Amino acid sequence: MPPLARRLIAIVTLILALAVIAVLTLRAFGVPIAIGPLASPTPLPAPSVRPSAGASPTLEEALAAIEADVADLRDLPQADIDPAEFVTRAELERRLAEQFAEDYPADEVGADNALFRALGLLTADQDIAALQLQLLTGQVLGYYDDANQSMVIVSEAGLTPEAQVTYAHEYTHALQDAAFGIDTMNLEPIGRIGDGAFARLGLVEGDATTSMVLWAVDHLRVEDLLEISQTPLPDTTGVPDWMIRQLEFPYVAGSEFVSQLYAQGGFAAVDEVWADPPASTEQVLHLRAYVENELPIAIPEIDPDIRALGVDIAQDTTFGEAMIGIWLAYHGVDQSDADTAAAGWGGDRITALLTPEGESAVILRVVWDSAVDADQFAAAYADALTALPVFGQLDRVSETEIVVTQASSQGLLDTLTP
Repeated sequence: MPPLARRLIAIVTLILALAVIAVLTLRAFGVPIAIGPLASPTPLPAPSVRPSAGASPTLEEALAAIEADVADLRDLPQADIDPAEFVTRAELERRLAEQFAEDYPADEVGADNALFRALGLLTADQDIAALQLQLLTGQVLGYYDDANQSMVIVSEAGLTPEAQVTYAHEYTHALQDAAFGIDTMNLEPIGRIGDGAFARLGLVEGDATTSMVLWAVDHLRVEDLLEISQTPLPDTTGVPDWMIRQLEFPYVAGSEFVSQLYAQGGFAAVDEVWADPPASTEQVLHLRAYVENELPIAIPEIDPDIRALGVDIAQDTTFGEAMIGIWLAYHGVDQSDADTAAAGWGGDRITALLTPEGESAVILRVVWDSAVDADQFAAAYADALTALPVFGQLDRVSETEIVVTQASSQGLLDTLTP
């Protein structure tokens, strides 16, 4: 199965700019390493491949130097990969469109549209596949193809500072794949919100982002970093903000998760997590939950007899703490309040429903760690409900269990909440 549209192991423009700004900020304060409060900063090795005195390196020499540096930094054996391919953004757009057409069939697009529309995250005239394609076409700077062990870098000007940092990120994916097997992470197709896969992607991208920033600190000049940070961000007109937040999560929250591990035990501590990856975005957001092995509470599948109400089950998955926070904030809840409301998540099950007439609904069943956590979510949802473009209802099943039902019409909501 081609991985591009199904599992985009990539670096994106927005994340690169954020990472470089972090480098510059910390350098300004004299911090020797860019991510995380390190107990004992470790000096990074000098690049192992250099051109002869007075000569400019060839592209092959420059890439070989980055590979050697990143492998030393990451303390993993070098990966045997095909030579990197440099493509234009127009070529990337063509490839993405081709892969979307092949790997994102109409029934899956319909199921995802039903889910996101019932959540109030898409309008009836918005299509998740078209929006994902628009977002990724503008954002992606490069990707690692784990099916063919090859890398693609988007650059029309050769090995610019931006392309070098991109290569460091993507080569980390190659090292991960050779050492641990990216396919063992069972990552979901893009656009899906299965919480466990989203958490594992946080490890994959957080590891690569941390390595990328550490490499950049030691091997790029301040002028290079400034050049990258000033790169104009792509136009995301028409793309809902929640999609951008969803795209950011594996890089931003993932790198915070990995940097905490790195601060405690270097990349050896990160390697151990590859053998036992995070089970939820809760564990990515709160290292304590990972260390204490706080596993998600299993919620049973929805009763299939619900079909007797005239609906089909379009999708059944786990929403998770990260997406609950993104969802609430998108509907007007202050971000800090949304994060507080999502914290204390214990487990959930979210089911998208579709009628033959094209109406959609969603049933979200959440178990919280405590009654106080459930109260905080209920209060935040009450605020969000005033801005929802769909019809919604919250029912308190017990002190710690809540069911949220949303539908595209009041009639369908009434049918599902007798």
